[in-house]
Amino acid sequence: MPSDNITICCCKSRSFIDKEKVASIASNLIHKGNQVTLVDDLCAIVTEDPEKIKKIAQGTIMACHTRAITSHLNSCNIKSERIINIRTQSEKEVLNSCNINDEKKDVTSSADYQDILQQIEDLPKSPGTDAWYPVIDKSRCTNCGKCNDFCLFGVYTIKDHEVIVTNPENCKNNCPACARMCPSLAIIFPKYEKSPINGGTEIEESFTEEDKQAMYQKRLQYRLQQNRSRFSLLKKDE
Repeated sequence: MPSDNITICCCKSRSFIDKEKVASIASNLIHKGNQVTLVDDLCAIVTEDPEKIKKIAQGTIMACHTRAITSHLNSCNIKSERIINIRTQSEKEVLNSCNINDEKKDVTSSADYQDILQQIEDLPKSPGTDAWYPVIDKSRCTNCGKCNDFCLFGVYTIKDHEVIVTNPENCKNNCPACARMCPSLAIIFPKYEKSPINGGTEIEESFTEEDKQAMYQKRLQYRLQQNRSRFSLLKKDE
């Protein structure tokens, strides 16, 4: 297999991706002649540096669940050559995806391994303020608008009958409530702990339709109260 440019997301502010696993995978990839780049937070790069994402997508991306990363890239009208799930796949499965099978080496005592561990340690970390925001899987989204109705923070807008994430920075950290409302399971929070909200295929968390409807109605009532309060303030200022 020819050498490749590989970008690995370490999701530094979370604990989903084991740094020792990353260091071992990266060392084996380097040993086979690949160029490996570590990034602290792919979600942040998508929103902050689209040009950088275009370059990253020209090679292999190792990060979260494939559906999450594919939806990220689709939001930028980008397609990747290859996406590998390093979050839940084992080291062996990841290396097999790169055609490194029985050639995998124990690299834990190598200079590359120690250097990569240090690189991971040196990556910036922003717990509580990292890039938490929803990504829409357009292959599932029906543009029903429930997420827009439900969200109190102005994260979504509807343009030409299409739901769009326009203000990701407004999203409340660690709140995946809008994803729970989505009847198509189209909203992904890559940093969430459980599937399918994080883009995984397993059903690790589910809510009944009655639960969803109750939460939806409660949130709509709260929004109505907010609108009434704003109207009252405007009347007082006149």
